[in-house]
Amino acid sequence: MGILHIPRPCNVGRVAALALWACACLAPAAAAPPEPPWAAVPFQKGVVYSSWDGSYPHRDAWQAHLDELQAWGVEWIQVMTFAHQPAVDGPGIEPAPAERWPGAFVDAARRRGLRILLKPHVWSRQFYDGSKRWRGDIRMDDPAEWARWFDQYERFIVREAQQAARHGVETLSVGLEYVHATKPAHTARWRALIQAVRRVYPGQVLYAADGNHELDHIAFWDALDAIGVNAYFSLGDAAHPAALAAAWVPHLARLEALATRHRKPILLTEAGYPSVEGAAARPWQWPTGREVADPLGQAQAYQALLVACTGRPWCRGVYWWKLYERPESTPLTHDYTPRGKPALDVLRRWYGRPIP
Repeated sequence: MGILHIPRPCNVGRVAALALWACACLAPAAAAPPEPPWAAVPFQKGVVYSSWDGSYPHRDAWQAHLDELQAWGVEWIQVMTFAHQPAVDGPGIEPAPAERWPGAFVDAARRRGLRILLKPHVWSRQFYDGSKRWRGDIRMDDPAEWARWFDQYERFIVREAQQAARHGVETLSVGLEYVHATKPAHTARWRALIQAVRRVYPGQVLYAADGNHELDHIAFWDALDAIGVNAYFSLGDAAHPAALAAAWVPHLARLEALATRHRKPILLTEAGYPSVEGAAARPWQWPTGREVADPLGQAQAYQALLVACTGRPWCRGVYWWKLYERPESTPLTHDYTPRGKPALDVLRRWYGRPIP
């Protein structure tokens, strides 16, 4: 009889460990997590520069203002063009005549190295009739009227996109503050509109949402390059600059969650404060000229926003509301403009240095 060879019992744990080690050696290294989409986006040092009818006809004025803006450290200018909607509950939209498009102003700004965010607006005389209606009140009564409204609005925005492409505009906003029009029932129309814009316009595309009323219900952020926020957030009755900055904390948390969820950078496409008492509590409220002027309070609110928002990698710019080609109706002592006020010193100090 031959000798019976009994195999030695194996050390199962040791074999398993060796197998895992071999697999680890042979497996490719784990990929580094992707950089957030805002990693390479420079901070946009912007202002809103307003012409009453969107045509920017006063060349002497804006040539001098472009010199000033560059001296202040401004790098981006928001240009506004307009279409008129006679009734907020009617689907008719009337674009301004094509010959009033501000090509001369845009070209002159870009020749100087300034970059442009074009933000076309729908406006209505009903916004100024004392009824306190605004873009957020645009609302149709039935699906057929909404379809007509979107048809006309898309034609307006695609025309603006074509002009933007022709003049080398870097960024286009496809809308702003249309609180009812951006509800989920209309998401498909916005996606179709954005696709139509991208067929004729090669630059960056965003939507400028009202920060208080529509940020959370918009369902087409994924189709855009950035999230625009018109940031008229209440900071309460705080008066001290540190308290004003602290009042930004809940707003920043909400914005950061939005940027992270959609993996999009955020631009504050409008931010501003009139130079009147209580402006930080109600920054959306247009002054009448009868309030108590408070230019120092305006400057403190500017400082609080810049302290709170700069250095946050997902926040990639701010556009201050606003500067004028020619003065408009509200006395400038009470208006949003920082020109000639302490707020301008704050803007120049921040814009005159690198912002991470």
